[in-house]
Amino acid sequence: MLSPLQLVGFFMTKFFILFILLTTTCHSALLDKIVAVVNSQTILLSQVNRISENLEARRNISPQIYSKTEYSFRDLVNIKINELILRDKLTEMGYVISDEQVESQVKATEERLGLNRSALLNFLKSNNFSFDEYFELIRSSIEYNLFLSRIIQPLISITEQDVKNSYYKKYSSKKRLSFKYELVDFSLDKRSFKKGMLKQFKSVLSSFQQTGVLPEEFSDVSTNVLGEIREGGLTSNLKSLLTKTDEGNFSNPLLMGPNYHIFYVKKKDLVESEDFMGQRNQIRAELFQKSMITISGSWFNSEADKHYIKFFLSK
Repeated sequence: MLSPLQLVGFFMTKFFILFILLTTTCHSALLDKIVAVVNSQTILLSQVNRISENLEARRNISPQIYSKTEYSFRDLVNIKINELILRDKLTEMGYVISDEQVESQVKATEERLGLNRSALLNFLKSNNFSFDEYFELIRSSIEYNLFLSRIIQPLISITEQDVKNSYYKKYSSKKRLSFKYELVDFSLDKRSFKKGMLKQFKSVLSSFQQTGVLPEEFSDVSTNVLGEIREGGLTSNLKSLLTKTDEGNFSNPLLMGPNYHIFYVKKKDLVESEDFMGQRNQIRAELFQKSMITISGSWFNSEADKHYIKFFLSK
């Protein structure tokens, strides 16, 4: 049986050991600081630093999430925030990605690349990536693809005219492009123009399009609806004017003979060359990608307002 003095020594030793353990644990917690909070979920400094350490591997595995070539510390924190916001939204919609679904995707990737699990682990290790990190990144990728297909894609509309306009902007300085138009010609005798009227001509017609009313001084304007016209039949100055005018807009005034003319471009189409037909699908894909990035960014900004988000640390 221990003496009172020995009992005191025993409990003091136990207390000292417990104190050391608690101090070590608290110190470790302090080293891993909280960077941000989303609702009740925390994002830790160690998580963000770890992303930074194997960012290249993440970009190769999930380029749709890690699409940028460079990331600031805040960018990486935002990726984690968006991941939590998105998971919350998908859960609300009834989509929860199980471990079984992730494992199925991992196995499908192994089969596609001709790898067994051992080879995959060696590949991940050589890229400073653990299997657990890979597993969770695959989960996030599945969630992100669901997000794009169920939420973002229905919001994107790429018209044929969008494709043609993009082709024109991309290749107008490199290739000879040809257009066809449907025009409405508004004209007025140049002798009818008093001081300041020419500057007002275009805005007056824009207003007329909305109201159907012309000011008294423009009451003699003539209107001529023109059928389909190919630019090969146009004068060089008119061709240049219409090339600069987008569909649905009025051109600037042009003096032709005794009259000033303004043309409303009702329709403007590229004459579909073989080169355009070859580029069409690629341009549509590029426009879709740009729209997807823009709309996704707007969606996350809007969705963030519905959550409690607090930043505690920045670099």
